[in-house]
Amino acid sequence: MEDKSQLNPHREEFAHLLAKKFWNDYLEVLSRYTHSEKIEITEHLMLIFQLASGYSKTGNEKFTELIETYEDDLLTKYRSRLVAYFSKGFIKYLLSENVVSDLNLVTKEEFDAMAPAEQEFNSEDREEFLLMSQNALSNARKLLYLHDKGDAVPTITLEETTIITDQPDKDMTKARQLLTIYYFLKASLGIEGRDSSSTSGIARFIHVLTGTKFTTVQNSDIYKKYLQMPNYKKDNQLITDLKFVRPYFVDLGLDSAVKMIDEEIKRAIKELPFGERKKHKND
Repeated sequence: MEDKSQLNPHREEFAHLLAKKFWNDYLEVLSRYTHSEKIEITEHLMLIFQLASGYSKTGNEKFTELIETYEDDLLTKYRSRLVAYFSKGFIKYLLSENVVSDLNLVTKEEFDAMAPAEQEFNSEDREEFLLMSQNALSNARKLLYLHDKGDAVPTITLEETTIITDQPDKDMTKARQLLTIYYFLKASLGIEGRDSSSTSGIARFIHVLTGTKFTTVQNSDIYKKYLQMPNYKKDNQLITDLKFVRPYFVDLGLDSAVKMIDEEIKRAIKELPFGERKKHKND
């Protein structure tokens, strides 16, 4: 067994740091749902954590397949209501092999200063994290049931109203919808979809989210546009669209997406004719 007394102090805290980050994300996600939904999402997380524990102990890929199946079942039920949940990328907590760097458990300087053996989130760390989180989720479930008064008339906040309204948002063009989905999938799930085979699956997913009628991939305008994301244009319109979708990721706290959008804005500005760049000198 590894002698943790000889390791970087931050190295000893990996499991605790990850558990704390997960718990903060879990609480933030729950604030977006009704009481009965909080119970369902908590029980869902308990289930996939149990499966992750089975995978950690056996290495059997069937456990990861089941996790993905249950995640898809939840998506099928909640659809766009699951954006808050998916924005946190809980799958990374369970299955990422580079969880320390992927979830920024320590600063880049601290990570780079560690020896290769110290940077690894090993099986002992993973089991400790899973156990702590499973216990926390079990306690949360108990409290949720003890305080369950039903959801006869859930309170709808202004923020929620803007999400569930049936009125179309004229400013949310198809291009902006696709940009938003592109950066969400890339930042939260690591899915980019630049080749035709992966984009076809993403196109079907987007048709469900946007309520757009779907015939075939070949006839899908969404499919054709998504293949070009995020560089579907190379002018001021692209910069305007990027600036439009950026606040949504700021509100979600999805910093990795914000960083990618900022980098794309800078790249797009550099490709403008010299005279037009002055309009964006403060960007």
